[in-house]
Amino acid sequence: MSAWWFKRIIVAGSLAQLKESFEAIIEQVGFRYFIYRGRFPRLRSGSHEISLDNCPPDWSAYYKESGLDAGTDPLRQRALREVAPILWREVAPRHPKLFAKARELGLVTGVTHPVHGPDGQWSSVSFIKNRGSPQAEREIQIALANCQLLTNYFHETVARIIKRRLDATIPEQQSGLADSGLSDRERECLTWIAAGKTIAEIAAILPISERTVLFHLANARQKLGATNSRHAITKAIALGLVAAG
Repeated sequence: MSAWWFKRIIVAGSLAQLKESFEAIIEQVGFRYFIYRGRFPRLRSGSHEISLDNCPPDWSAYYKESGLDAGTDPLRQRALREVAPILWREVAPRHPKLFAKARELGLVTGVTHPVHGPDGQWSSVSFIKNRGSPQAEREIQIALANCQLLTNYFHETVARIIKRRLDATIPEQQSGLADSGLSDRERECLTWIAAGKTIAEIAAILPISERTVLFHLANARQKLGATNSRHAITKAIALGLVAAG
């Protein structure tokens, strides 16, 4: 996945910019539409729910008229409880009327990725195709890992934008785009992991013990706010802290 995709999400300064960037990115991943839903319960505002999408206007109208925006959306309900990707083809048989209407309006098949953050934060991004076929379902399976990473970045960026909007006193350098404070060793370990080297190979190259390699990688993940090494690598590349292979 191109580091440019992640950087476009990270540098967005408003929800409008984020939506525009994400529209361009999902086309590169092979999808036509997206739907973002987010909940940030500790915000100092009257509304804690955020919604963004690029769906056809007819779908947005149907969604509201059917009361789905009031919390009855089955995808939203599952995403609030689960962490694994939710394939539409597995949910559709239980809600035939809803998904038949979605297909009629161009939202044919897709996958919804949930993210659960601290203090009750929650987001989901649905990646949607406007065509359905066995090949389309295979493409969704292939894209699952990339879609999950994009969802993580989307959530983090929305949280940052909202926080900055509600608290104008937050300095620019605290926005999440500042230097993460990675040490030279931590950058080296991430660089070699990104190049496909094993822990043992990295230990021999540097040279340090395997335990020390693991220690540096754990520190890097913590500083970058990453959930795993793959997340840390893509985030470091997007921020320009590690060179892309």
